[in-house]
Amino acid sequence: MMEYIDNIPIYLQIKDILYRKIISNEYELGSQLPSVRQLAVQFSANSNTVQKALKEMTEENVIISQRGKGNYVTEDGKIINKLKKNLVNEMFDATYEKLRSLHMNDEEITTSFNNYVQEKEHAHE
Repeated sequence: MMEYIDNIPIYLQIKDILYRKIISNEYELGSQLPSVRQLAVQFSANSNTVQKALKEMTEENVIISQRGKGNYVTEDGKIINKLKKNLVNEMFDATYEKLRSLHMNDEEITTSFNNYVQEKEHAHE
């Protein structure tokens, strides 16, 4: 059962999940996505909601709709790289604003982030 965030439209949350699956290569370039019905079951969502997410992703050229055959991930890696960059920037924007609200300057933020990454690297060794 999917857990949705109340104040964000469900179709946007579905788009975000699909973006992440495409960026992480769970859905590879050029591969066929599950059907709208399958995705609706997977996301515990109405098929119209899933269709709205897919429609926007088609308008963004992230997926290609082939009438009668289904939806496919674009084969254009540049589109996916841009999508990844946008997602990363959104995460950084939110984090940056939160850290700035703690009266941290850019140098403190950079130092803290570098320390954080080093600690994570040591934890995985």
